[in-house]
Amino acid sequence: MSPPVKARSGHILLDSKRSYRDLVRVYPEIHRRVVEMNRPFVKESDPLLPEVLLDENLRDLKGNRKPVGYNRQDAFGLRLIFPIVEEKRVEFYFTKPSRCQEVVQVTEQVSALLRRRGIKHTVEYDRLGLGPPRGLPSTPPGTIGSGFLPP
Repeated sequence: MSPPVKARSGHILLDSKRSYRDLVRVYPEIHRRVVEMNRPFVKESDPLLPEVLLDENLRDLKGNRKPVGYNRQDAFGLRLIFPIVEEKRVEFYFTKPSRCQEVVQVTEQVSALLRRRGIKHTVEYDRLGLGPPRGLPSTPPGTIGSGFLPP
């Protein structure tokens, strides 16, 4: 199945026999891609932050623990999330606040990287329970613009 053109989230689920430790060799490349995609949104006051996050995440991965990822509060930035999941399966996903091509691109690039390294996984899109994108609120009956004038 081919990937969608746009997505709000791109999920990578490792094979059930894999652990966080299996990501140690590839994580620096994944982290670099996320940092590069966020370059326009990074504040000048945080030049060392990506390196500190990389070191913390690698320490967690080497200890076979769930890492923090890259979850900066940038309004339009790409986030890398390692969710807390009920089942014992390693999962991480990329997300942005709206459906976009960047989420699909980075998910497919990381999937290709994992395949080259022999790390079995599956890819899914838009698994988050965020609901449909929100638009403008509708106007209740009897208000201006509804075509009905109150008495």
